[in-house]
Amino acid sequence: MGNKDVLLSNGWDRIAYNVLRGLANEGLKVVFGTDNYLGMGYYSKYVSAKFIHHNYKRSEKLFINDILDSVKKYNPKVYIPTGEEIFAVGRNIDEFQKTGVKIPISDIHTLESLNNKVFSFRLAQSAHVPIPKTIVPADLNEIHKFIEENRLPVIFKRGWSRSAQGVFKVENLNISEIQLLIKNHNLEFGKFIVQKFVKGNTYGVSVLMNEGKPKAVFTHKRLREKIISGGPSTLRISTKNSTLEQLAINLLSSVKFHGVAMTEFKFDEETGDAWFIECNPRFWGSVGLAINSGVNFPFLLYRMAIDGDVEPVTNYKEGVIVEWWLGDKFVKLKNIFSNIRNSNYVSHSFKIDYYDDFYKDDPLPFFAWIYLLVRRKIVKLR
Repeated sequence: MGNKDVLLSNGWDRIAYNVLRGLANEGLKVVFGTDNYLGMGYYSKYVSAKFIHHNYKRSEKLFINDILDSVKKYNPKVYIPTGEEIFAVGRNIDEFQKTGVKIPISDIHTLESLNNKVFSFRLAQSAHVPIPKTIVPADLNEIHKFIEENRLPVIFKRGWSRSAQGVFKVENLNISEIQLLIKNHNLEFGKFIVQKFVKGNTYGVSVLMNEGKPKAVFTHKRLREKIISGGPSTLRISTKNSTLEQLAINLLSSVKFHGVAMTEFKFDEETGDAWFIECNPRFWGSVGLAINSGVNFPFLLYRMAIDGDVEPVTNYKEGVIVEWWLGDKFVKLKNIFSNIRNSNYVSHSFKIDYYDDFYKDDPLPFFAWIYLLVRRKIVKLR
């Protein structure tokens, strides 16, 4: 039971599954935790041991107790949160420090400041990272004035949001409709931002930082997104962009970030203009692309936790295309039937090098994932 190398939590999705693969393929023994029996990696052949924990959203206290019990049971050298449970762990870090397990993450203040869009754009400004024109409105009058000065469209973003949930594009100046949007989506003044919409391709710069110093850098460009106006990518390609990479490092260095993060930018390839969009101070949806391109962030994070540091990694294979198979098929079907204008967006074909939700050497997690999604949809409909 005991003396495993790594313990993972919140392992229901493809992010955790790719983190698992990245660690296990380096010969590490991985304990895999998830909040139900259909977590994607729960059925992977790469798992050395597995357990069920409470959902951190429903009860943070029970979740933390479950993880602490599992740390005592399996005695892992390192514990890596794979998703947004990282904030629950950060808030309870003192409890984990008593066990001796290493957790390579930043302090809770840094994590929350980078994740919350109300604060992250201010951090970007202070680090001289360009952002779209932005306000944190105190009332409707401020919104009206901002739109008149900057023109439409604008983007409303809840401070705390992910996967484009809580993000809304406004394309006409109708104050009553804007007021209804705010009411229907429970947007609280002072807790959401309004930004001028900027055009450009979406890039993600993923970085491993050791107390503010970059140790690994990887850049990808989005080829398709689940929602055309933004949201999770379903198809992306490994690339390099020194401008964006330096901006991401500047932002994370300014707060002495520790651990892994992905910073998202809009980049106008014709003018070279760039704008900071958001930061995920945790593992991200396209981590499988980085791993398959030669930057194994999970293993590097583990080694940094164990050894205190790692040799910098900046070289990797460019032009690798990875698809989220299930997500990309959903995008194609949705947009073909709902918006003919975007037919080129969904019909353009690429040579796929890997899928980040299906691997031939370990197919069972993919089918467990499909079953989980179908079951959740049925429950939601009920």
